Formats: sequence, C-alpha cells, structure tokens
Amino acid sequence: MLRLVAVVRQCSRTRCTGRAVVTMTYNYGEATAVVGPLSPVAQKGALDLCEDHAQSVTVPRGWSMVRLVTEFEPAPPSDNDLMALANAIKEASQRRAPEPKPARREVRRTSDVPGQIGPTLRAVPNPGEHHD
Repeated sequence: MLRLVAVVRQCSRTRCTGRAVVTMTYNYGEATAVVGPLSPVAQKGALDLCEDHAQSVTVPRGWSMVRLVTEFEPAPPSDNDLMALANAIKEASQRRAPEPKPARREVRRTSDVPGQIGPTLRAVPNPGEHHD
C-alpha cells in the first residue's frame, strides 16, 4: 500500500528548521525585494522564509522591500507536491539496487613507491652547546 506524506518546505535560512510561510523574490534591475505568499513550488533564486525570518528580513541599503503578505499562514501542500512525491516513490521502487562491491583498502607509504626514498633523520646540534 502506497501512503502519501505531505512535504513541508522549510525556511531557506541557514540552520533554521521553521516551516516556510512566505517566498521572497528579488528584482535586481529595480533593486527591490518582494515578500509574498508561499509559492506553490520552490523557485530557483527565491527564498522561502518562516514567520520569524519573514518579519526580520532586511534588504541592502538603497533597495526597496515590498510586503504583499502581513499575516502568515502555512500553505497546504499542493497537488503538485503530492504528485511529485508519489512519482518519486514509484520511480525509486522500480529501480534495481546495485550489487554490493567488496571494500578495497590500499595503504601506500613512501617506501612502497618505486624510486622514492623515505624520510631521512639527521642529528642537529643544540645551538647552546660547543663541540670541540
């Protein structure tokens, strides 16, 4: 029996595990960032932000911030998300697992390489001692 699980997008900020509630996009030509509703699917170059980061995000000096969303509601999973997940599971279940390969361990020391001589140790006199 195949069971579908809803995929929840997380905040794009490093080390944040919060649930994404908005998507922030950029228009470099107009030096503008737009915080809007969470896009139905993750977009390349856009940031999905949790409520905390959506409220605290800033833009570079000289840029404008447009906020199309002021109340943050988590978006339900879309049919596209569920179908993509179902297709990925179906595809993975039809693949044949690769045959296991025995582990290879290779240890190489300088003395094992032809034409190379191992490290040479030399006694170096202590600068404070005089030898006659």
